[in-house]
Amino acid sequence: MADFKFTSQDRKEVYRLIVLLNSSLQFIVLRLEELAAAKILNSSYLTEMKTLTQKVQTSMDAIMSPAPKAPDPIEPLTNDPDQ
Repeated sequence: MADFKFTSQDRKEVYRLIVLLNSSLQFIVLRLEELAAAKILNSSYLTEMKTLTQKVQTSMDAIMSPAPKAPDPIEPLTNDPDQ
């Protein structure tokens, strides 16, 4: 992911949109489950749609999560004072 320079206001707006998107995707999953329980549509189709929705949500979360920071190769990996 590109390293964008956001102002604090920009970050606030991005986070707000991500929360709305995640909420919307979760709402879709819940509605699909309700349709499945009502047996209105084909259950395999609804299961596929639910899986795809969850994959979108997982992908968005992965893209928006900061990459884990690699340990500094110069710093020791332990806090043991004897080393």
